[in-house]
Amino acid sequence: MAEGRYFKEALANFASEAAYAGAVRHLYDMGYSVEQIRRNLLYPVSVQQIEKVIDEYRKRQESPEADYEYVQDVDQYGKRSFRRIKKPRAGGD
Repeated sequence: MAEGRYFKEALANFASEAAYAGAVRHLYDMGYSVEQIRRNLLYPVSVQQIEKVIDEYRKRQESPEADYEYVQDVDQYGKRSFRRIKKPRAGGD
């Protein structure tokens, strides 16, 4: 049963991303309030859905994952692989 719930949640996230999540993040970055965002969207979105997108967006901005980047390595046979490395900080960390 957990697989079905996981799939439904993934599908809902995909649909919201395609329909309105990008627009919500853009309007939030421009300084719009939740109510202003709701009024500017052409797609009917509830206040709770908008708040959920904004909360997830804030968490991603504050997460330590932002301190990492991916680099590509190519071995002697031409096989490509990626590895995650910590970004150097401006303060010399």
